[in-house]
Amino acid sequence: MPSIQEIIHKFEVGEGSKMLQRLAMILSLVALMAIYNVREYQGFSTVGAMESAHLARQLSEGRGFTTLSLRPLALSLEEAQKGEGFMSSAQNVTEHPDMGTPPVHPFFLSLWMRLLPFNYDIPSFSSETFRRYQPEVLISFIHQGLFLLNGLLLLYLGKKLFDESVGWMSMACFFCAEWFWQFCFSGHDTMLLTTWFLLLVCSLVALERASKAEGGQENEALIDEDMEGDAEGSDASAIQTAHPRSASWFLGVACVAGLLVGLAGLTRYAFLWLLLPVILFTLLCLNTRKMLVTLTIVLTAGVVVAPWLIRNMQVSGSLFGLRSYHLYMDTADYPEDRLERSFLSEVPAPGLDQYFRKAFEKLPTIIKEEMPTLGGSFLTFFFFAGLFMPFGNPSLNRLRWFALGVVLLMVLVQALGQTYRSGLAETVHGENHLVVLAPFLFLFAVAFFQTLVDQLELPYEGLRPVVSLIFVALVSLPLWTRLLPPRPIPFAYPIYNPKVIQLLSQWNSEQESLMSDIPWAVAWYGNRPCYWLTRKVSPDFFQIHDERDAVEALYLTQRTTDLPFTSSFLQDRQQEWARLYMDVQVRSNLPKGFPLLYGHPGLVQDQLYVSDKQRWLPAFQSN
Repeated sequence: MPSIQEIIHKFEVGEGSKMLQRLAMILSLVALMAIYNVREYQGFSTVGAMESAHLARQLSEGRGFTTLSLRPLALSLEEAQKGEGFMSSAQNVTEHPDMGTPPVHPFFLSLWMRLLPFNYDIPSFSSETFRRYQPEVLISFIHQGLFLLNGLLLLYLGKKLFDESVGWMSMACFFCAEWFWQFCFSGHDTMLLTTWFLLLVCSLVALERASKAEGGQENEALIDEDMEGDAEGSDASAIQTAHPRSASWFLGVACVAGLLVGLAGLTRYAFLWLLLPVILFTLLCLNTRKMLVTLTIVLTAGVVVAPWLIRNMQVSGSLFGLRSYHLYMDTADYPEDRLERSFLSEVPAPGLDQYFRKAFEKLPTIIKEEMPTLGGSFLTFFFFAGLFMPFGNPSLNRLRWFALGVVLLMVLVQALGQTYRSGLAETVHGENHLVVLAPFLFLFAVAFFQTLVDQLELPYEGLRPVVSLIFVALVSLPLWTRLLPPRPIPFAYPIYNPKVIQLLSQWNSEQESLMSDIPWAVAWYGNRPCYWLTRKVSPDFFQIHDERDAVEALYLTQRTTDLPFTSSFLQDRQQEWARLYMDVQVRSNLPKGFPLLYGHPGLVQDQLYVSDKQRWLPAFQSN
């Protein structure tokens, strides 16, 4: 039995010292999560988050992959697939197949919804204490769980590729990156995508090391061993690297890699492009069995995504549903959100020059504002600076060039695929692909920083951990400044007020439809079918109201009513709904033949609610 002096010595300078440091880090992270949840919680504020959560609710309640957020373009495509006159014969608007959201994230959330007691009803509309929508809080918890899992994957990769200190420091920098905290609360699929990507990197690293070992290149195994800081880890790594693997092992890991590419692509379609750099990596970096591995990855990814793409073809006529037209959006032919709000059974493609113009318009913003601060951190500078300093291990160099290739590819994909959704949020939105790659880049950035620190001449060695601690503190400055007063409003006021949206939505029955400029919010908070505001009052509105489904209520928010007066009201003749709002507010006038004649006297300032009857009165609500 060790003496008291031995125990004290162990916790001062031995293994116990590391245990205490790690325990302190874990407790600090738990405290930080508690503080951030209490002070900085914010509900959903973007289209993608609400639609994904709404689809998850539909799935968890047994309604299939259907949506209550109805887009005119989706209705047109559905009619084109099911035949002329389908709109006039459709009876149940609650069975409209979703065409805009990939399936994996909603399916993932639906499992969470089946496990926990989600309460979608806000208890009291008269209460002034409402601050948080309970389902969004629970969804943020599962994303925070993925956040912690991604940190552990980063620690594993850091220890596997470099040493223990790089792993722990990379994980600390990741947990201190403020953008990732915001994505945890945003409701987007970013945390899930990051998990798929880090697991994919783990599988590629395993394939590359096994291939080198089988090819007889023990020299790289020795380099890997030298770079491991922990003695036990280096021995295990060397044994694993030198051990030859069977063909079935390569086949199994390649299937996992293909599965991860497929899952990433079905979480966000843009990440199907990962298949290109993965193929190049396996062909160029593997010594043996490269053709077997590459073909297995491609075939597995194809098997994973093919059923869903076939489903999309059946319901919409295109492989990626409405996402197929994201390339068209924000071009001169289809500015902003006009394409999705139009009835077009066939969508003519813009000219090639418009794609180039869109890319050249988006690229400067991405390169100047997003690339230098991936993950909301200046660590990206260290990654790019480190490109000029080659590693002694060729495998690490190849992996770093793979990371750079993925970044450059996603810059182009993000520029061409950005739509009006990016303009509705600064950085925390579902079209920010680069932030998913940031944690992997952190590994190389931290490794480069530690190389610089090792070259510093310090008065004594004990200062090196202090320098690293100061560096992590600087990286986390955006997080600490965000925690300063004032405390943010916990929901995206004034447009997205869950209490108001649920109240006016429930004035309709489950089979009665609304029309709004935020149909995704009406579907999520109100659980009622809602058409997206058409481009024109006539004939588009009447085409829905008369031919498909009677619209019982119209709800306009500041997205429509707060448009610039000169550029929108006067110059743009297609802003008919904004002019309708002005007519109602100034002259109490509605278009001739408009079926919704009753306006709420004062729901929310600068918002408009009109319906076919005075649904807010108790007499109508009881019927």
